[in-house]
Amino acid sequence: MLPFNSDRIPVVVVGSGVIGLTTAVTLQRTQRYQVTVIGRDTPDDLHGPPSVSQTWASPFAGANWRAYSGAHEPQLRMAEEQTYFRLRDIAQESPRSGVKIIPMADFGASQKERAQTPAFLDYVKNLKKIERKNWPFNAAFGYSYDSISVNVLQYLPWLAAELRRLGGVIRRATLDHIGDALKYADGCSLVVNCSALGSAALGGVMDKSVYPVRGQTVLVKAPHVNLTTMRPGETADKATYIIPRGNGTVILGGVFEAHSNDLLENTHTTDEILRNCLSMCPQLLDQRESTDMFRNAVTDDDVEKLRKNILAVSVGFRPAREGGPRLEVQREGGVTIVHNYGQASYGFQTSWGYASLAMHILDAALTGKAKL
Repeated sequence: MLPFNSDRIPVVVVGSGVIGLTTAVTLQRTQRYQVTVIGRDTPDDLHGPPSVSQTWASPFAGANWRAYSGAHEPQLRMAEEQTYFRLRDIAQESPRSGVKIIPMADFGASQKERAQTPAFLDYVKNLKKIERKNWPFNAAFGYSYDSISVNVLQYLPWLAAELRRLGGVIRRATLDHIGDALKYADGCSLVVNCSALGSAALGGVMDKSVYPVRGQTVLVKAPHVNLTTMRPGETADKATYIIPRGNGTVILGGVFEAHSNDLLENTHTTDEILRNCLSMCPQLLDQRESTDMFRNAVTDDDVEKLRKNILAVSVGFRPAREGGPRLEVQREGGVTIVHNYGQASYGFQTSWGYASLAMHILDAALTGKAKL
């Protein structure tokens, strides 16, 4: 671990999810800043999702990399692309990080996206078209390429360890007001707010445009599965995704229920997830070969067999925001606050890009060049 450096500029990052930790590591690595992370929950709590608050989104994520930016969203595209290559580097350099490069079969439903050609096809590795005869019934296109799988229960502690190795600090605390963060770093007047859903009730911020998007996933034992598969759902609030974590387990999903605060498992949703995922991936049960790739008949017996392999059913809440992520500077008294939150369901897959952007905004604020 590198020593605490009093010559650096002190800054407090509020929030210890993937956005907060990635931003903290990015700042600390510059050797210009001395970072303290404040979180109600921290990666030290991760002995499994049930031991942490369900309103802390990061431990409940799938998670994998898949880009969604359109031509009118250059900031999001930058964040997706930068994160793709950074996560590839982490996968190759740090096997213990829980990040793995893994092939993906990706089906999209947007006719507009198909007509424009998805932007990420310009840079993903090992890109191939999937024959139309193998598309699911509601797909508008299909590609395979190298994606990234993130075992979140490994990756978040790895990020925390990286921050500490670089000399950063993580402290557990619950804040009532954004200004209270300054108490945790001597001489500090800089705060980076990555409090996600917490921003809705945090004094000095009180962002009422933040709202939860409920997700429900099923973790199963399926060591034969080594392909990530994603397809659109029958409605916009659903999708089918199968994400191997590289340790013999697979995350199955899922739903996107905006403004829902229901903490409990919906058993109908669990059954629907099992059936939909089996239709895409019969290998969840064994090493059988599929005769009709990604479009398979599923029996009730198949669902019951897969149910016996369930390790956990998790419910979590993605931190969404009307108008998209908030990346801007706020001045409050003598305090400079940089906001970086509201990434909804794409926190992991944009984390390094948004962390870099937050760093540049903070740098600009300190030199008087930031737009307020």
